[in-house]
Amino acid sequence: MADKQNLSRANKRKVYLKASDFFLDLAKLVFGGIILTGIVGMDVNKAWLFIVGGIVVVLLALWGYIMFIRGIKTY
Repeated sequence: MADKQNLSRANKRKVYLKASDFFLDLAKLVFGGIILTGIVGMDVNKAWLFIVGGIVVVLLALWGYIMFIRGIKTY
């Protein structure tokens, strides 16, 4: 029963690397959304958009890099 609950090292590595890809792709999409919103000229506060959007992009990118580092690290 314990074997089914624990992931092997190879599977953990795959999960971390896929999660890394997901978070980095999500950061790129949010960044693209910020740029497109700024270009299109929607009725939104630009300072608020860039501050909150920038924070979200940085947090997603950091989380993606943390997952990447955990994925390449051997346990």
